[in-house]
Amino acid sequence: MSPSSAGRSLVQPRIILAMGRFAVQSLLGTQEPIGKLRGRLHQYEGMPVVVTYHPAYLLRNLPDKAKAWADLCLALDSTLPNA
Repeated sequence: MSPSSAGRSLVQPRIILAMGRFAVQSLLGTQEPIGKLRGRLHQYEGMPVVVTYHPAYLLRNLPDKAKAWADLCLALDSTLPNA
């Protein structure tokens, strides 16, 4: 069991929010740009993953804040009953 698996079993999250390129590449094992991965659910070891931009990126690119908000709404909607 990896350290991240042990931590997830203790916390038991309903969803993972991957924020930024490094988190996305580490979790999903892909080199795809975040812009192509965001907007849909992915899976990591059976856990739903939502991809979004890193907060530091959003400070430099204010127009993308609306896209990040949509990603957060997707994450929330996917955790609600009947989602």
